Amino acid sequence: MNKLYNKIKSNWFLLIIILISAFFRFYKIGKWFTFNFDEEYQVLLAWEQVKNFHPIWIGVSASNVGFYLGPGVTYLCAILLQISKDPLILAYFASLLGVITTLNIYYVTSKLHFQKAGIYATLIYSASTFAAYFDRRFWSATPIVFISIWFYFSLVKAQKNIRWLVLTAILMALSLHVHLSLLSFWPIALFIVWTIRKNIKLKNWLLIIGSYLLFISPLIVFDYFHNFDNLKMPLRFVQKFLSSNQGGGNVFGNLPAFYKVLSNFWFLRFNTNIQEEFGLGIHGNSSPAYLMLILFSLVIIFWLVYQAVVQKKYRILLMSMLLFIFAFLTYSAGTVQYFLLGFLVLFAINAGLFFSAIPQKLSYVIIGGYIIANCLVLLTTTQTQYGLMIRKQLIKKIYPYIKNESFYLTTLSPDKRQYHSSGGWRYLFKAYGKTPDASYADKYFGWIYSDEIKSNQPKLNVIISEYKPDKLPGKPIVSFQSGVYYGYVIKN
Repeated sequence: MNKLYNKIKSNWFLLIIILISAFFRFYKIGKWFTFNFDEEYQVLLAWEQVKNFHPIWIGVSASNVGFYLGPGVTYLCAILLQISKDPLILAYFASLLGVITTLNIYYVTSKLHFQKAGIYATLIYSASTFAAYFDRRFWSATPIVFISIWFYFSLVKAQKNIRWLVLTAILMALSLHVHLSLLSFWPIALFIVWTIRKNIKLKNWLLIIGSYLLFISPLIVFDYFHNFDNLKMPLRFVQKFLSSNQGGGNVFGNLPAFYKVLSNFWFLRFNTNIQEEFGLGIHGNSSPAYLMLILFSLVIIFWLVYQAVVQKKYRILLMSMLLFIFAFLTYSAGTVQYFLLGFLVLFAINAGLFFSAIPQKLSYVIIGGYIIANCLVLLTTTQTQYGLMIRKQLIKKIYPYIKNESFYLTTLSPDKRQYHSSGGWRYLFKAYGKTPDASYADKYFGWIYSDEIKSNQPKLNVIISEYKPDKLPGKPIVSFQSGVYYGYVIKN
């Protein structure tokens, strides 16, 4: 009878967790979906596959290190765009993956530790507005959290069962399709392989190495035909690091950014939005770091350090977290928050274990207050004025004036960058209106869709701006406003 009661109780907890996770990721999904420079880069590569499928060997470039990721996410995006070229499908997929990931956190934590910790860890990750903001985006970094949770699981399991190294090998390969921050797991994987190497039989080696090579094969083909540029990346990065005269790295420079993430994971200020928190476009007024939340996070981490000293089962979790922190603090090419996404899901597990160890009533009070505070942050979010639906409305207003004419798409930004801070618009015009004959985007992405760029002088100039321009290059035929965006149609 007690077993039946506990099963019913755990299922109810799981249902509540799913509902919380879905609420944080699907609430106003179309209105809040962000479609900026990074999202457009991914989508334009994928759309070429929809137009004319052909094998590709690389995806997007990894920022500042001269490395091209594999095409895995590009192929995934192409499959979604094959169903619908409306970017809204990407919003639904990203949020759905976020909910699935939270369920995986519950499963992995419960299996490796115990159910109570799984419930706490999943609640903490599900109700983090900071994490949910990331889960609402679709770009190359979208699968980081999902891969991280299974990377951790496979590493723990592989210590006792060699067959799990096949999953580890696949995840090592997939990490090169998604984001280089996932390389933080590699030293642990290689160490485990080294310690149990005598127990790995030839057939196991063939399966492990074969699985890795299968999933990494596109990058092997790329390197073969491009002078092994990707393989040489670590050497170039080390040379750049040594020539930068930074000595011990950028540890002290990156510490404030790390502390900020430790705070933001628990709480973002009210009336904030995705654009400001992630510095998208011309924005960057993110939430401050709260000292009490930083100290609370550090207490949780140091609690795990103590547990790992006395209990071996916590060491893979601790080592994985520390490697993410080390990579973030010593990275000299400029850090951003999403480099720590893999760390944050491990930190959620760490927090779940911590809350399981303190008095239950105290855990309920803290987590209850945390969920309420984050619900208020979500409900006061001001992302709608920047979101996909607002942009779509503006394009729909402009479309009747350009549907029979050729036009050039101009995007203005107060920071004087031609397209980085106002990206996304070219593909959105394709999806919701008409493809521009030429645009500011062509300077950066024209190599992807060169067949769509027209050389003739367009009859109209469509100007999109996130602020009201002081001066326009001519008298507008018509002008519109939607959210924070202004749109003008001018005759050339």
